[in-house]
Amino acid sequence: MGELLRKLHKLSLAKKVGVTVAVVMLVGLIDYQFFYGDSATGIVSARAHQAELADELASYRRRRGEYLGYRDELKQLLDEQRELLRALPKRAEIPTFLANVQEQGELAGLEVLSVDIGQEGPLDLYIKIPVKMEVRGTYHQISRFFRNVGELPRIVNVENLSLALDRDKVPSADLQGAAPPKLRAKFVAATFRFNEKAAGGGGT
Repeated sequence: MGELLRKLHKLSLAKKVGVTVAVVMLVGLIDYQFFYGDSATGIVSARAHQAELADELASYRRRRGEYLGYRDELKQLLDEQRELLRALPKRAEIPTFLANVQEQGELAGLEVLSVDIGQEGPLDLYIKIPVKMEVRGTYHQISRFFRNVGELPRIVNVENLSLALDRDKVPSADLQGAAPPKLRAKFVAATFRFNEKAAGGGGT
């Protein structure tokens, strides 16, 4: 090492400058080759990986948005199906229907005199179930009953309505005047059920 320094010391200024530049360039080349080059390659690789992760995140968010959209759409369809089945069930469910109708009659203050379940009749995609009924009450009670029945979740049509004065209930006078007359109402409360055979469901 001492011999090398003595030789460098004997060199002219221009050669010393050249040697110094060469040494600096050599050090720089070594630094780039073993340190900066690896770092630069690592940075490029990291940026590429970051871009891949960003693409994956964007794809995940897009798929998640599509999934949530499909889930909401499915929930809406199931809710609509439940509402439809309440209005037009697959089975007759006559006991439940009659219980609901009689409950509305009691709430309106009516007397249910008779109930007669008729023969089912197919009509395209649904089957009609006629229920002949006779009730007794005032005009306002009968009107309230029909309004309440119309608000039931299940579809109910009131058909063939006839009203007549109830001869068995003669209006009696009270302190404020005559009581409202009692009427007899005869009608058909027609409800419906889904016709699975017509729809290709193969049900019974």
